[in-house]
Amino acid sequence: MGSWILGPLVVWALAVAVYDVRQRRVPNVLLILLGVPALLAVAVNRHGLLGAGIWESLGGLVLGAAPLLAGYLIRQVGAGDVKLSALQGFILGWAGVGKALLISGVVLGLMSLAALRWKRKDKPQFKLPAALALVVGFVGVFLYDSFG
Repeated sequence: MGSWILGPLVVWALAVAVYDVRQRRVPNVLLILLGVPALLAVAVNRHGLLGAGIWESLGGLVLGAAPLLAGYLIRQVGAGDVKLSALQGFILGWAGVGKALLISGVVLGLMSLAALRWKRKDKPQFKLPAALALVVGFVGVFLYDSFG
């Protein structure tokens, strides 16, 4: 994997996280900005941006989408979160997305605990920025795999 891609991936991930924290949604345009080059890399080079093969990328896409799709069906996460996780799975491959989802789950759990601790009585229900947790897992995995 070329180290040239790490900087742009971190910038993209930060943009997604900041947008979700501020707006509580993940815009399709940010997903397309990474999705198109990721798809082209697999189609042209026969491996993804981070080195995952075609089948590993497709398996990662399915594995990334599945748990969040279940959350979407019970209205706990938005469609943008499902698409974000699927895209991250496509880029990381099936082995990497499993690690990323585990990290993301821990981060989201910690965010939930913090939210419960500081919950306001005038706002009994609120939405957590799930994309923030997903991005932490994504960046954590590819940086660890690159430098760890």
